Amino acid sequence: MRLLFFTPHAALWSHTVPEMYLARCLRELGHDVSLLGCAKVQTYCAAMSAWGLAPAGEEARQRADICQECRAAAASIGDTLGLPSAMLDRWVTADDQRAADAAAAAAVAEGSLDTVHLGVPVGRIALYELTLARKKMSTDYSPEEWNEYRVYLRNAIVTLTGFARAFDERVPDVVIAFSPQYSNINAPAQYAIARGARVLFMESGTNISHRLGTMRVWDWARHRLVNPALTYWQGSSRHPATARAAQAVAGHFRQLLSGQHFAVFSSPYVKPQGDLRERWQISPGQRVVLMTLSSYDEAYAAYLIDAFPERKVFSDVFRTQAEWIAATVEWARSRPEIALVVRVHPRDFPNKREAVRSEQSYRLEAILTDLPPNVRVNWPHEDVSLYELLEEVDVIVTGWSVTAMEGLVLGIPVVTYDARLPSYPPDVMRTGRDEATYFSNIDQALAAGWSFDNVLNGFRWLAYNFVGCTVEVSARLSRAERADRSLGDRVIGRFKRRFPAVGRRLDLAHWRDAMAGAQQISKLIEQGADALPALAGVTLGEHPCADDEVVAQQLQVLYGLLYGGSRLSVEKPGLARSIRRFLASRGMHVQ
Repeated sequence: MRLLFFTPHAALWSHTVPEMYLARCLRELGHDVSLLGCAKVQTYCAAMSAWGLAPAGEEARQRADICQECRAAAASIGDTLGLPSAMLDRWVTADDQRAADAAAAAAVAEGSLDTVHLGVPVGRIALYELTLARKKMSTDYSPEEWNEYRVYLRNAIVTLTGFARAFDERVPDVVIAFSPQYSNINAPAQYAIARGARVLFMESGTNISHRLGTMRVWDWARHRLVNPALTYWQGSSRHPATARAAQAVAGHFRQLLSGQHFAVFSSPYVKPQGDLRERWQISPGQRVVLMTLSSYDEAYAAYLIDAFPERKVFSDVFRTQAEWIAATVEWARSRPEIALVVRVHPRDFPNKREAVRSEQSYRLEAILTDLPPNVRVNWPHEDVSLYELLEEVDVIVTGWSVTAMEGLVLGIPVVTYDARLPSYPPDVMRTGRDEATYFSNIDQALAAGWSFDNVLNGFRWLAYNFVGCTVEVSARLSRAERADRSLGDRVIGRFKRRFPAVGRRLDLAHWRDAMAGAQQISKLIEQGADALPALAGVTLGEHPCADDEVVAQQLQVLYGLLYGGSRLSVEKPGLARSIRRFLASRGMHVQ
């Protein structure tokens, strides 16, 4: 089949390399593969954002340097892998650029978000990056934000114009793009879909110990940003974790605990010494319910571009997080035996990745006041690691935060207030579809307490995602992001940064690592499957077996990571004691 890899961000090399491994392998498997890049038709892009430039900034020299880096990366791919490529500037004229400038300026002048170009709703599509960058939860924009929107809209129009002409000339069967939710890719993707081509979403895996070495792939028109694993999951008991998959889950947690990966917002983990209750004035008899909030703009951005359905953003149990917080605080007010800890997501405030404060943060400050004495707010500036907090937690309640899975893997019961919100399945936790069920589930979870069944459910869901719903690209690529990478890997990394042209050739030389993963993608294309779990006759990982033992072994590993060398008393009630007693019941030694 004719496959077109649309790669307008080649300078984002760590993401480009695994994509190109797969492209080269797919060519080896008999597909007609070609590449389409940018070549300076955009005035702003994800690569410029990654280098810290602002959409409407004046850094002409830096932008030119990044464009040159993109060209150099594309040239290295062509020279090393021999993949035919073209650039959008072949199909974009100066008149096209001026027309895009004028259309974007007119939309801003009119306050319009509904620009349509070549039948594609680029006005709405261009909202994605602005919503994320400004951490918005509304479309009420300041003059500065409107100016930034103009930039995103202008570039979406330009890339769509060039892509449409290239597409009509080449007529590919399948378009493959990394992160097609971004406006300069999504607009072309919608054009391709409207003309009968398939568009495949491609993005690195979610296991941060092996992120760059794996790839998620699915049909963009069918699933958008909703994880198709939810569609194909048929219950926890149907997906016992293999030894390899359980080890992958433990590896993911090892990196989470380091707090050093760019995707981790929480503070680095410090082994608990047992004084958190005293510091927060939580009495020994109180049960601790941890309320983990989510940053809102990511879900809202997906909703604005029609990549999330409304039900995954606006619940009919509690319409907003604010309503959920208010109702849960009132519930706690009448329950003095409960200590409710409200943990605000670190991303809502300036953090190690972003200097912007979210719209939601101001609302949270307004509503999290005049609280009852048994309700305590954990603000990001307090630098309390989630795992220090989990030592004291009896139940986690959340809307859709992934911290629920982090607690579940350690055996802590999880309650969500609306089964349709999270990106994890309802059978691994307690959930429902109304307010009464939500509060009843909290009481049931408190009564049930710590359970190895929770551990199994957490491991199985994460294992299914990490192994069953990704393709392997290259183990060597994953090491670059790990906090525990070897001295040799660090030296090689510095050499590649010092001599980028040589580094790119060295990276691309290992493209054959991705052959097994490319074979799965090839079957996905040929069978017309919409996601990796849907493939017929494909085994993802070794044959599943009864997983109690392999999961217990990895729980033992996690216990060592969390509590090895800790000064906690062995008799102190809490997570450590619950895990230790369970492991002891199975004859497993812990220090």
